[in-house]
Amino acid sequence: MARFLIQCVVVLYKQSPRESKALSALLQICSSDISIADQIAILVQDNSPLIQDLVPDASGTEHRVSIEYHYAPGNPGLAHAYNSGLDLATKYNIPWLLLLDQDTCLTRQFLLQLLEAIRENPSQTCCAFVPQLMRGDLVLSPQIVGKVFYRRMPRGRSGLAAEQLIAFNSAACIRVRDLTAIGGFPKEFWLDYLDHMVFFSLQTAGKRVFVLDSQLAHDLSIANIESEVSTERYGNVLKAEWMFVRKTGWGGGSLVHRFRLLKRALSHSVKLRNKNYALQTLRSVFS
Repeated sequence: MARFLIQCVVVLYKQSPRESKALSALLQICSSDISIADQIAILVQDNSPLIQDLVPDASGTEHRVSIEYHYAPGNPGLAHAYNSGLDLATKYNIPWLLLLDQDTCLTRQFLLQLLEAIRENPSQTCCAFVPQLMRGDLVLSPQIVGKVFYRRMPRGRSGLAAEQLIAFNSAACIRVRDLTAIGGFPKEFWLDYLDHMVFFSLQTAGKRVFVLDSQLAHDLSIANIESEVSTERYGNVLKAEWMFVRKTGWGGGSLVHRFRLLKRALSHSVKLRNKNYALQTLRSVFS
């Protein structure tokens, strides 16, 4: 039997371990609750330009937590980090993989609920547990996959979803066996649309997603595109979005996606000061 129930992966980029909300909260929670610490192993992958020291914030935490620090220069992205965590989980026979962005607002209540749900849910069709990620009163993740668009999930809804869902990477806990069955995290989606592709693949294989009765605050960078997303990064988003549509046929396929992009380009031209976002979107229509 595996010593740990969950292998956790925290990905850092241009942020020190001490500055990471997710890592700081996780270490503090484990320091104060050894029952949680005994069930979670932590991998910190640092994609920052310079290597940093891993200094636990909570006194004594290092004696309770199994924690590894991997430095990955050149920013190989999320897929590389998550596959490193998947490799560790497979090596040590850990059944679940928890993904954390560096700014995930992690809570003790969420971890307790997640651990309880894993223990009490016997369904082999359940491939993942996800919380509701919130911005104010708005549910950002998960969303219900429609024929053309995603639909917002009602706040507070929980349980094993009958519909196909898309969920953000952040705070998603995925069964290692099911990830291995789909070939792990696809390297071509090295950063953007990785979560879309993974959840699509898992559910296409007949698995279902369990939504926890837990809500975490989340900042969505694409919602503040001019201040949070560079034009270079936005170009990668557009490329990954097209790759996802072409691989899966989601949302009516390429023709319908071109109309979605035209609508988005018009919105960007009206709402954003930097018109390069609108121009990039318009060019993407003809990709």
